[in-house]
Amino acid sequence: MLVSPGMSHQSHASSLKNGRPSSKSIGEHAVAPSGRRGTDTLERRIAPGAAYNSGRKFDDPKCQPRTRSSILSMITSWLDDVRRDYGMLWVYGPSGAGKSSIAQAICQFCDERGLLAASFFFAKGIAGLNTEKHFMATLAHQISISIPETRRYIAQAVESDPSVFAGSLETQLQSLIVNPLLQAYNALGDKRMSKKWARLVVIDGLDECQGANVQRYIVRILSTALIHKRVPLFILISSRPEPPIRDSFNSYDLRDIIYTIVLDDNYLTDAEIKRFFWARFDNIKQTHPLRTYIPPQWPTPQTIQMLTQRAAGQYTYASAVIRYVDSAQHRPVERLDSVLRISNPMVDIPFTELDCLYRHILSSAHNIKGVLRILGAILFSQRPFSKKRSPTEPELPIPVTDPRFMEELLSLNRGDVSFILADLHSILEVPDSRRNSTAAPSSKSGETGIQIIHHSLVDFLTDRTRAGRYFINNVKVHAELARSCARNLLSGHKFVHQYAGQALVTHCRHSVLTHELLTDLLNLDISIWLTTCKTWSDGGGPFDQAWSELPLLFNWFRSLTYPDPSKDLHDRHLRSWDQYLHNELSTYFADESLTDLLTFVTYPNLLWDWLHMWPLLGVPPPESLEKEAIDKRSLHLMGLKQVFDPYRHMLSQFLTDKDRAGRQVITRAHYTRVALRLAKYLFEPKTPGKLYAYALPPEWTWYRQGHDDKIFREKKTKDTFQAGLQYLPFYLEQAEADVELIDYLKKNKLDPIRAQELPMLAWAEDKTKLEQTVADYLKRYSERNGWTGEPS
Repeated sequence: MLVSPGMSHQSHASSLKNGRPSSKSIGEHAVAPSGRRGTDTLERRIAPGAAYNSGRKFDDPKCQPRTRSSILSMITSWLDDVRRDYGMLWVYGPSGAGKSSIAQAICQFCDERGLLAASFFFAKGIAGLNTEKHFMATLAHQISISIPETRRYIAQAVESDPSVFAGSLETQLQSLIVNPLLQAYNALGDKRMSKKWARLVVIDGLDECQGANVQRYIVRILSTALIHKRVPLFILISSRPEPPIRDSFNSYDLRDIIYTIVLDDNYLTDAEIKRFFWARFDNIKQTHPLRTYIPPQWPTPQTIQMLTQRAAGQYTYASAVIRYVDSAQHRPVERLDSVLRISNPMVDIPFTELDCLYRHILSSAHNIKGVLRILGAILFSQRPFSKKRSPTEPELPIPVTDPRFMEELLSLNRGDVSFILADLHSILEVPDSRRNSTAAPSSKSGETGIQIIHHSLVDFLTDRTRAGRYFINNVKVHAELARSCARNLLSGHKFVHQYAGQALVTHCRHSVLTHELLTDLLNLDISIWLTTCKTWSDGGGPFDQAWSELPLLFNWFRSLTYPDPSKDLHDRHLRSWDQYLHNELSTYFADESLTDLLTFVTYPNLLWDWLHMWPLLGVPPPESLEKEAIDKRSLHLMGLKQVFDPYRHMLSQFLTDKDRAGRQVITRAHYTRVALRLAKYLFEPKTPGKLYAYALPPEWTWYRQGHDDKIFREKKTKDTFQAGLQYLPFYLEQAEADVELIDYLKKNKLDPIRAQELPMLAWAEDKTKLEQTVADYLKRYSERNGWTGEPS
């Protein structure tokens, strides 16, 4: 086993015992990693459809014979450079320049020769392929297959630290790829020169990964791995020259390892465009249903020359022309003549020929309003996941581009989508809406449904100066989709029902408040949305998404301007929210321990893990499980993490406002009772060897079910004690005079033995603050101030 660059000799030696990995070499696990479970875990984290040969459809057709031969030759020469052990190549160009086709061709070429280590093709419209969530895991999984020497190191890294996937991309890169590669490469020793090594990683469409910061981050950590870690890989990145990516390549000192290829007219030559046109027109003459009506000399060389000049090096234009002419429902000769008759009044403006072609195709639609409505929904709909049927099944995307889904969401009749888009098959892939769509698409093949063939159409439709009357206004589309969500919260269509619950708030916040949207939101019942959340959310409790989105929704309500004060959405829905809480909180106020749990909602600062609440309140483990089950069916406070603090503060505002909460307000008596419970936990001496039976989280038990874990519970016990030290001053400040509490505080002090469980600084600060608060409380209610034993 080799020492990675980031591991010191001492730390490496400590991880070995008798020449083998120690059982606790990583983290605090008590079992030696075998790799088997690590491989299984890694496979569950990959993004299906990301690899070049996954079956997803890229821009059709692929690179034609001899097309882009100069570019492919340059890339293969770069790979074969024996003077370099690693390097990075950036291939960039505008939409439709053929970047994905080139990346696909390079992947296939290198895969056939055993040179491809991994590939990841980002796709903006496909869930799982438009974020970085599964990026490193997918690359690591492919590398473990293409470079078998790394397999055991990668699997052991996952098994030793199952939480690695929750870490940063940089941490995942180091643990899952860099360290295993270096270990495997160095283990070859003298065999390195003779060993055939898969060396190329291809990343296509980086600009389609959500978030400019993420795009910059990926470039930075990959270049850092090559320069400083000297990872034996070549990395090819293809993308549009978006500012975040362009600036990233320009900002890092990559001069010694970076190469760039610009896809412009220098590489997409007129000769290549002509070869493409001749090949595809010949295919039309041989396969079209009306081929007997096509003249033998069609098209003429002059026609090919005119089309080539109009294409101006743009592969997208040439491809769109062929798809338009090749329509099976029309005569190819007439379709080509209509293309040639398109006039271009502004010949010097970029993309003008392509824009004229798009306008011509859209003008042929018999229902352009319906076309733009459907296209807008495709462009700006969210890409959420459906509820898992079981914890072991993968997340499945909701088929938002499926025609049947779109018809239900937009309140169209069955078959309307196919009918409305019937004339647009040259720019869209439209499946038959009559097929069964009751199940989500297979996660292995990616999202199915209506597909925009070239991303340049998206650029055209969302640019007012280019699209003109075909411009799609995103805020108006979001407003219509928000209306659709509000109307479909109780939809009988499984996926529409789930989509409405998950996407409502996002569409509202990105929309303009139209009169129609205001009317629909006035009729919306917040309690129905919250109830809907319970039916589709899994993991983290029934309000996982509502916890983060409800505060955003109310902030949006508050930011709006209402011409009619009686139609204020914030005031209307705040009353609905209050009524919902009254119904849910009745369960809590019927149980003393659950009522005490509510007092932690009103704590003004960040809370520690809710796991500490039951021991602090003195609730024994068997009883805590029963109460936690009740809590989970209602507000599920035990599932609230720090990221959901805005939602907790919304609950706190209700619980501390007597006008809103009524009898369910948190009073000084509640704080007094909790203060006594906290004091008893902190001040009473700890029983040696006795630990609270904290429930172990899944990441601690997936590979060791049935085992107790003393290390975990000892750590949680220390955390609970420190949390209690910080909570008690707040409760004493809110508490009223109480005989039992005063008597207890006078007779008991903090246990000095438990002080040894905390860092000295933390203990000193928290101890000093608590002792001062105790003194203030006793002074406030002392006999010399007139206290007679009765609460004030």
